[in-house]
Amino acid sequence: MKKIICAALLLAGLAMPAWADPSGTYSVKGTNPGDGSSYDGTVKISKSGDTFKVVWTINGDTSTGTAVGNDDLLSIGYSSGDKPGVGLYVKEEGKWKGIWSYLGQTDLGTEVWTQ
Repeated sequence: MKKIICAALLLAGLAMPAWADPSGTYSVKGTNPGDGSSYDGTVKISKSGDTFKVVWTINGDTSTGTAVGNDDLLSIGYSSGDKPGVGLYVKEEGKWKGIWSYLGQTDLGTEVWTQ
């Protein structure tokens, strides 16, 4: 019985960080995979059930994704037109720092989000 209670408490402790909320609007500065060209824009994160909706606006173009995570780590699947991709972001020193790539791409892009 003690093992079951300990396991339940451990699982509850692991689930609690998922309740933290990174929602907000951020300025984005990034580099593209491959050529390393730079870009800037905005990204808006909003709570959507147990996940987060992520919407980037870069040079008038919009990309939309779904994220799982908390206020320290986000894993994102997204689509930019007909190009799906993935991203991984961590919060460090009040900024979100991430890497991303399109499906099938062999290079990484980078992003920094600030509020």
